[in-house]
Amino acid sequence: MQLNEIPPLKKPPKALIKKIEVLETTNKGMIAAIDPDSGNYFLGTDTIAAVKKGRKRRPDAVFYCIRIGYPGVYKRRGGFKPLG
Repeated sequence: MQLNEIPPLKKPPKALIKKIEVLETTNKGMIAAIDPDSGNYFLGTDTIAAVKKGRKRRPDAVFYCIRIGYPGVYKRRGGFKPLG
């Protein structure tokens, strides 16, 4: 797949995300790379590890990542500094 051929990101259904979080309660903080087309997911300690596992089975898939037990994959820290 070429960079200019990347398909648009599909978000998996909320029911699938909830199901993964319920099934994986012992893996809080792990990243789940979800293939929205098949519903398969792959766990890893970070996004790269999770997506690498997914690429072994679905090399052309575009994965949607979540952090189990948290609202976002990454946390943005810091803020804005006033100019001047």
